[in-house]
Amino acid sequence: MRSPNLSFDQGSFAIVDTETTGTSPAYNRIIEIGIVRVEKGKVVETFQSLVNPECHVEPVIESITGISAAELSRAPFFGDVAEQVSDLLHGALFVAHNVRFDYGFVRNEFKRLNRRFSARCLCTVTLSRKLFPGFAHHDLTSLVERYGLACEQRHRAMADARAVYDFMRFIRNQEGEERLNWGIQCAMEGTVPGQLDRDAIRLLPDSPGVYLFYGPKNELLYVGKSKNIRRRVVSHFSLSPSSGKELSICGQTHAVEARTTAGELGALLLESRLIKDLQPIHNRVARLKRKLIVLRRRETKEGYAACDLQNVDMVNPWEVGGLLTVFKNRSQARESLVTMAREFELCHKLLGLEKSSSCCFQYHLHRCRGACIGTEASAEYNARFDAAFAERKVHAWPFPCGILIEEKGDYDKGGEAFLVDQWCLISSVKFADDGFRNVLPGANTFDYDSYKILLRYLRDRKNRKTIRRLTKDQYESLLSELGTQQEAG
Repeated sequence: MRSPNLSFDQGSFAIVDTETTGTSPAYNRIIEIGIVRVEKGKVVETFQSLVNPECHVEPVIESITGISAAELSRAPFFGDVAEQVSDLLHGALFVAHNVRFDYGFVRNEFKRLNRRFSARCLCTVTLSRKLFPGFAHHDLTSLVERYGLACEQRHRAMADARAVYDFMRFIRNQEGEERLNWGIQCAMEGTVPGQLDRDAIRLLPDSPGVYLFYGPKNELLYVGKSKNIRRRVVSHFSLSPSSGKELSICGQTHAVEARTTAGELGALLLESRLIKDLQPIHNRVARLKRKLIVLRRRETKEGYAACDLQNVDMVNPWEVGGLLTVFKNRSQARESLVTMAREFELCHKLLGLEKSSSCCFQYHLHRCRGACIGTEASAEYNARFDAAFAERKVHAWPFPCGILIEEKGDYDKGGEAFLVDQWCLISSVKFADDGFRNVLPGANTFDYDSYKILLRYLRDRKNRKTIRRLTKDQYESLLSELGTQQEAG
């Protein structure tokens, strides 16, 4: 998409307001949308429509907006007006008062239609704060009252969108076009919440690494990673969050910490380790320290491949090659096994999905070829069994001993080195001309998330030149050297 002109009297702006069933773009829906299309400072087209949200509307929403459930039941669905909305937004700067809110709802409505929508955004709350820092309140009601803007029906989409347009015209007429355009440019740098130090955000590094969000009591809220820390952090605040959770994180964040890495591999491994060690509040899924659900292959006395599902606290790294796969929980395991059984005509009894003293139930439905009762050759069945698990199988460590992965940084003269063995990160160090220092402590237990990160890295052909195979003597010598360095630190 071309970059919209940031001059109010020369560019294209789509001023948008939405009324919704709630505050979460991921779970709530639009009930009314209003758009004012502005070209070179003048309104060229407007659009307003009620939208059937296809869900219940709470009475409090009806009382705030004055929109009744009966009206919404007769209104078009978003899919019915999506083309008109898309045409009005195309090529324009998306403008709204608290743009994260309206942009998030519009984007998610398009997402539900399997359509991608993205636009550069301008928040007029931020614009007001930038140009008029002496005022405490910058909500739309305050602006309407302070500047005498016309707004016949607050909390109706078209009236609110026109009020935002009138506010921008007021700035141009009272402050001048140059000041308005300066304010727009400043607001486009990011809608950083007031409790955050904007200068501190600007000073974040433009390099790979991990960022940590802290709350008002210095509690760790969230850990994320990026190839460009500053750009990613700013995007959390300048673009609309896709969920109520992300909106909540932005509102709670009072400080941001950055930890740089030489490249993406270091950022991925550091993020995974910090989430597990520090347990940030909002990394709920990744931080859970649950038991591993592992699947092991065995053969029956008749020679048929079968499997056992086990709950384990940890996996010995030297036994990884004997695992078929790893699951998050038993329900995911069962669902995956049922799918594989259907696609590869595998026996539910041999997969451990059912118990029987004779044939499995799927045999009666002609979905099992009879491995459970010995009527199918074991070699044929085992070939299908192994094919079913080929993609999900946990791979054995492909080297005779540990390896060293070196990741050079584009932003400094040094880099990072990762000593890895049996899919375990033994040690991680940053190196430069003046020596090296440890970054991540070693972990001699199998971690499935780290395994997936390392597997993807090793499979990528462009990374081969960064991998240094070690002899046993080199490996033991390096272990000793790093151990001495750790003790000294």
